[in-house]
Amino acid sequence: MARGPLQRRRIVITRPRDRAERLAGELRALGAATLVLPLVRIEATEEVSALAAVLADLDGSDWVVFTSASGVSAVGELMTELGAAKVAAVGPATAAALRDIGVEPSFVPGRFAAEEIVAGLEPLAGARVLLPQADLADRGLADGLRDRGANVSAMTAYRTVPVERTASELAELRAADAVVLASGSAARSLALQGGAGDALVACIGPKTAEIAREVGLPDGIVADEATAKGIIHALVDHFEETTEP
Repeated sequence: MARGPLQRRRIVITRPRDRAERLAGELRALGAATLVLPLVRIEATEEVSALAAVLADLDGSDWVVFTSASGVSAVGELMTELGAAKVAAVGPATAAALRDIGVEPSFVPGRFAAEEIVAGLEPLAGARVLLPQADLADRGLADGLRDRGANVSAMTAYRTVPVERTASELAELRAADAVVLASGSAARSLALQGGAGDALVACIGPKTAEIAREVGLPDGIVADEATAKGIIHALVDHFEETTEP
């Protein structure tokens, strides 16, 4: 049997378990030993009940923009109120979550970047855009939409809550070869619990990496593309470069 490029590497995935298993499976297929150790959990907020009324009031010229699969999960049961509104997803994982509940996104940018999302939704002058977001969502996308003339309703559909791990779990995390952080919330949670030790910090994108630096985590690697595929490529490239011949 051919050895995978991540053979004998131990990789910890810190996203919620229901969103971690696919990535874990793809890493195992490349030879890695994986540990799913969520550092945050997702909770719906009181504002979710207000979303139904907003969704029902949208018309065909308006957009609902989902910035994460967690947002889709939080709002999913309300999507019957969607009417003729168009739906955008910021990346392939979010698009897949929409398709799982029977909604085909009208727009998915080629790259997870606020400027590409905004450009893809044009014309925006006078359009109403609903953003179901996390409680700690970056304001860049909403501001970019408003700059183009959109009327933006940024609603807190869910919150990310730190999950405390046991001392033995944290010791296992710090003994791993790499720790995957898929959100700024996970970076904050890890920092609050003492950091990553000697494990390589692997961030799914520049926003997550920026927050990781802000909370004092060591510089590691950053995926060029803010997707599971991007983080896999970053891990493979790093370990292939650092493996002794």
